[in-house]
Amino acid sequence: MALEKPRMASCVIRCQAGAWGICWVMAGGNPAVPRMHGYCRLPEGGADDDDAKALWEREARLVMRGSMNSGPGVQPSSATIASSLMSKLTLLVAMAERGHLSAAADAAGVPQPTATRWITALSRTVGAPLTRRAGQRVELTAAGRALADSARTAHTVMAVGVARAYEAADPGQGEVLFGFLRTLGASRAPELLRGYRLNHPRVRLTLVQAAHEQLVAGLHDGTVDVALSVVRATDADVAAVEMFKEPYVLVMSAGHRLSRHEFVRLRECRDESFVGLSPGIAMRRSVDDIFLAARVRPRYVFETEEVETVRGLATAGVGVAVLPARHGGPLSGSVEVPIAPRTYRYIGLLTSRRRTLEPPAEGFHRWAIRHAANGRGPAPVVLKGSGSSA
Repeated sequence: MALEKPRMASCVIRCQAGAWGICWVMAGGNPAVPRMHGYCRLPEGGADDDDAKALWEREARLVMRGSMNSGPGVQPSSATIASSLMSKLTLLVAMAERGHLSAAADAAGVPQPTATRWITALSRTVGAPLTRRAGQRVELTAAGRALADSARTAHTVMAVGVARAYEAADPGQGEVLFGFLRTLGASRAPELLRGYRLNHPRVRLTLVQAAHEQLVAGLHDGTVDVALSVVRATDADVAAVEMFKEPYVLVMSAGHRLSRHEFVRLRECRDESFVGLSPGIAMRRSVDDIFLAARVRPRYVFETEEVETVRGLATAGVGVAVLPARHGGPLSGSVEVPIAPRTYRYIGLLTSRRRTLEPPAEGFHRWAIRHAANGRGPAPVVLKGSGSSA
């Protein structure tokens, strides 16, 4: 007759002393009747209650994974053991440096009986003797020295981690992931960054140049903290502070027939050859909307991916172009005439409402707004979701 394969079950229990541990049973036909009971271990020392329970729940899963092969003597994972060792490893390192337990206890600032209990608990957790008596002194075994060496390395790594944590929480240090449109990379973004670096030289700035849609996605997924980009009413969960606006202009060569006009209406140049951005680019869509509002269908002779290439083609007289006014003035040999009625591209500082900024990024955001408000740029305006789609 075939024997029924035994079933295993485990649970995390709490003993009368209040500590968490593991109990597992092997049951036959009736799972409610235990046939074997064992593997009930409790953590040493005063771990946080929730952390201790979570640790032993993970341990229970490890036990169940290997219990059919190893029985009740299954050893916990090395990561689980390491978690329970961390609070006492400083004593072990001090013992390796001082040579014996009493000097290590003094260095760690704990009474020697407490130090003895800690070392005993460490030995029991590791499963190997870490100390031995040498006359009147207690010193490390080879196993103890090996663990102390690793603990010293871990302590160094943790010290570096703590330093990085302090840095990340300090608005005067840390890192800011700053994104901006490629069209703002010639002057607007560099001017902002130059002023910030002069005032905050210890903050690391990582720059991300991308299209608007990519910047918004980066704000939400954490690869961008703050972005300098267009303000759109259609961007979900994006907070925008308007920094400045750029008027749309007609770019042409200096000798063009319309170059001396104070302003130009698009219907006046319906028969002109145009150069512009490729379809699908955000700024091209905005320019298309301007033409649509003017009831003009432009005839494009060249389309390209880069704004500055479009501006260069217009300067060379290949055609005329509708673009935002160039910061710092027109290119040499070109003229930029405002379009009537006036239409603007609104540029703002964008952040995600789905994420809370870290202190360095929050500090950068506040500084950039003050930078505009203090006369170095147009006064910022907090927007509630209105603006150009360019």
